[in-house]
Amino acid sequence: MRVLGLLALVLIVGSYIYYCSWLLLKPFLPEDHYSYYYFPDQKYVYYLPSLFLLLILAMVMSTLGYILINSEAFSKPQVPPWVKYGYQGPKISQQ
Repeated sequence: MRVLGLLALVLIVGSYIYYCSWLLLKPFLPEDHYSYYYFPDQKYVYYLPSLFLLLILAMVMSTLGYILINSEAFSKPQVPPWVKYGYQGPKISQQ
């Protein structure tokens, strides 16, 4: 289990270093530099985090929706408190 955690840590730190160098160094590299071609096009610097944010948001909202739909509070019909204690609302007379 420790090896898996270490592997995840190395992967996350490596991804962060790659992303930061892609974001901060590539605009200043000349096009004929050998490391210029290690990075994708600059427009993907903004698309990739946006996509990850949308995916995480969709997973969180789906999980919350699943929990709310399957919770007991929403499974049985709710009786308003005024009906529970005998109040039926204002009396409207028919004329």
